[in-house]
Amino acid sequence: MNLREDIESLYWEGVYAATPKYLSGPFWKAHPDLTNLFSNPQKKNYVFALGKAAYSMALSFLDFFPVDAGFILTKYNHLPEEIKSKERLGVLKCRESSHPIPDENSEKYSREVLSELMDLGEDHQLIVLLSGGGSSLFEIPESGYTLENIIQLNQTLLKDGLPIQEINRRRKEFSAVKGGKLLGKLNPLLKVYTFVISDVLGDDPNVIASAPTYPGSEYYLMGNLSHSLTVIQKKAMDLGYEVKTVSSSWDKSSEETAEQVFSELSLAQTNPNKQAILFGGELVCPVNGDGLGGRNQETALRVALLTDSFETERDWLVLSGGTDGTDGPTDAAGGIIGPESLGVMKKKGWDPKTELIRSNSYPILKDSNALLFTGATGTNVNDIIILLLAERNS
Repeated sequence: MNLREDIESLYWEGVYAATPKYLSGPFWKAHPDLTNLFSNPQKKNYVFALGKAAYSMALSFLDFFPVDAGFILTKYNHLPEEIKSKERLGVLKCRESSHPIPDENSEKYSREVLSELMDLGEDHQLIVLLSGGGSSLFEIPESGYTLENIIQLNQTLLKDGLPIQEINRRRKEFSAVKGGKLLGKLNPLLKVYTFVISDVLGDDPNVIASAPTYPGSEYYLMGNLSHSLTVIQKKAMDLGYEVKTVSSSWDKSSEETAEQVFSELSLAQTNPNKQAILFGGELVCPVNGDGLGGRNQETALRVALLTDSFETERDWLVLSGGTDGTDGPTDAAGGIIGPESLGVMKKKGWDPKTELIRSNSYPILKDSNALLFTGATGTNVNDIIILLLAERNS
């Protein structure tokens, strides 16, 4: 395989390792007590799947256990077309709403599922399948606030590029269903179990999807970014690369990240062997202009700019991508750039520095054939950055 095939293969290896299809079998095998519990015919299983991975998590749960009723609430364009048109997956209702800013459907469908959850009694057990994105998708305003208040809050917080811990802390203040508040609206005799694919560094249950059922439910982590990076590392070694993982909890800005990636590329020149350098984390990217892009796309564009005067005879590539398949409010997962990328941009008449000022990475990368398109991946464990450097010719 060439570098392009290798780098996309490694990205997909990490994504697949975070999917419910990959995670569920080993997880349920390791928890026979839960397997027995959810197979108990004396109890009715109600599934509430929330987040970008909601559909795939629900589908996987159905492969293992009987379900009496349930509700899937995910991001627009994250349901298969045939499911979207029927609005059902067997006994589960299926709905889509907005991310990363809530909209009218977020509140409408949140109230719809809440009505069903409030009817559950002690003969039920509630299984919550939680993944990143749930904060925006599931929202009911706290008393004294309106949906418009919450929309304005989210727009401000996201534009400022604050860490997700701070964003979700503020979101809880305005919400009637975050920070464990959802549980307070349910039958106190109802047993609740929460299973999570984490998109939060450190996997803090207080932060993931703004914690609708935490504290208060039995809580289990099924997958996270660290696991995906471990799988990528093994795959890279199998492909003959020497591997270095810089961080599995990277939380720097796109600008700082690009500088670190370029530094790693420069330092790696002294090693003649094939190299794979990995970062995993959640990039921070304040929005400074009126353009279109995302934090991974901006990181890729910034790396391209830094290579303006960089010279090497060895081929290299950098991929910066979100594991959910969507980077910012775009249809791209991120960007892939290499030695020719900056030259292509300039040849096509683009000024990359100007586009960065406008937060407009998407159009320039698209015109330069430097975007990563994946569609919805069915999971979400944050951002992966991969730097590949070819072997030095002897």
